[in-house]
Amino acid sequence: MKSALKVIGALLLMLIAAGGVFGARIRSQMPKTGAARIEVTPRIVGVLSQYSYAWVVKTDHGALLIDAGVDVTGAPVLAELKALGLSAAEVHTVLMTHGHNDHFGGLGAFGSAKVYVGRGDAVYLRGEKTTMPRFMLPAVKVPPQVEELSPDAALELDGVSVKTVSIPGHTAGSTAYLIDGVLFTGDSLMQRDGELKMGPDFFSDDVAQNRRSIARLEALDFTAVADGHAGLTRDPKPKVVQFLARAK
Repeated sequence: MKSALKVIGALLLMLIAAGGVFGARIRSQMPKTGAARIEVTPRIVGVLSQYSYAWVVKTDHGALLIDAGVDVTGAPVLAELKALGLSAAEVHTVLMTHGHNDHFGGLGAFGSAKVYVGRGDAVYLRGEKTTMPRFMLPAVKVPPQVEELSPDAALELDGVSVKTVSIPGHTAGSTAYLIDGVLFTGDSLMQRDGELKMGPDFFSDDVAQNRRSIARLEALDFTAVADGHAGLTRDPKPKVVQFLARAK
């Protein structure tokens, strides 16, 4: 009996140690979050929702969002909308960079919005697939209007032209959005340690595909990268070129 308890104790210690190593690895690869509010242009503002960004884009008659943040109440985004003289009902569109739950937690606060997500990622929004154990996930009421985007679709949304760019790898449906020279990349390309890099490998479906997808971005005309966790990178083109050079 004592020997069995010793074995069990040793196994538990091994699991704790492995968990500590894994946790340290995760922390080392995660970016540091930026400011609580980032004014990108007069009509584009980034809002930190716990530890991920929702980007508010003012349109002719309301607003659209790039991602919805973690907070299920949507409070940080709602506060920004109020400052802009807008209500939740005036958010007509949410463009998801990908379907991981730390980017769609706030969707329930915008029930009248149409949600666009890249092809293959609606399964996350429906709860059929997740990156985390289900008991750790908050209940999110996803708006009824969810549409999967065709790759590289062009959208006209209440006076705003949106170029969508399919960048699979982090997830199958990962999508970048180009608006007014600002490229929204979610977790596929983010600022880490003063450079632009991919998101942590262990949260990505296909790291090699993610790297190939980033190569597509070099040909685009953009002056800033707005990512899902670190915030904003201005004059990003040299950093994209550096990333691609390192990835060869």
